[in-house]
This record gives sequence, C-alpha cells and structure tokens, in this order.
Amino acid sequence: MIKLIPSDDKDVERLLRWIALDEFHRDLPLNPYFWLTAAHGSLLAFRLDDNDGPLCYVRLDEKDSLGEIRLHTQFAPRDEVSKLRLVKGMLQCIPMVLYECRRQHAAGIIFESVSPTLIGFMSKKFGFKPAGGTDYILPLQEGV
Repeated sequence: MIKLIPSDDKDVERLLRWIALDEFHRDLPLNPYFWLTAAHGSLLAFRLDDNDGPLCYVRLDEKDSLGEIRLHTQFAPRDEVSKLRLVKGMLQCIPMVLYECRRQHAAGIIFESVSPTLIGFMSKKFGFKPAGGTDYILPLQEGV
C-alpha cells in the first residue's frame, strides 16, 4: 500500500543526498525545500511511501498560463529503492495525481525528463506524448 505523506524539514537531509546521487538532477540548482509540502508555487507536494519507506518526492506546480500543471519527481537512488518498488508505487500514485489535475480543471499535465526509462514508462503506461524539447504532456479533458 502506498501513502502520500506531507514532506517537511525532516526530509531535507534525504533530499540533499538523493539529489546529489541523481545522475539527472545532481548538476541542476535544485533546492531541497522545493519538494516540501506547502512550498511556494506548489499546488501539491508530498513524499510517496510504501510499506518499506520512502520511494520518491512528488510536486505539482500551480497551473501555468496554458492551464497545465507541471509534475516534478525526485526519485530515490536505485540502491535504496528497487525499480520494482518504485514502479508499483508510481502505478498507484500517478492515477491519483491525474485525478487531482482533472479536479483542478487543468488542460494537461506536463513533465520534463531526459531519462529514457522514465519517458518510456510514462508514455507506455499513461499516454504522455512529446511536447517539444524535453517536455512530455498528457492532455486532460474533463470527465475523461
């Protein structure tokens, strides 16, 4: 079973470590406080846990001028969270994220990635499509 847990100051040390070990994020100017619940500009931010502990951190930004909600995810290092645990968690979490975005009347949900594994997973399992550059989008229609 997965749990959406509010992220707070107790998560900062873990976030710093995970960001430093993330090949796709370590060279970016990422602030661990960006991932905390109620961070400025966030619609929703939380830590995703399963029965064995934290899997990742998730943040949804407030809608942009196009009505799209941007999804951000900070994953755990593979030696802390197996691919199987993460996939199981995401398969349960992403539908909840999509539900919330529809509830917010978003035009779509968009994420940025250069990870072939993440792009393939989000495309195959949820229908995200290229949106230009390194962005991928899932258009949302009310009632769908």
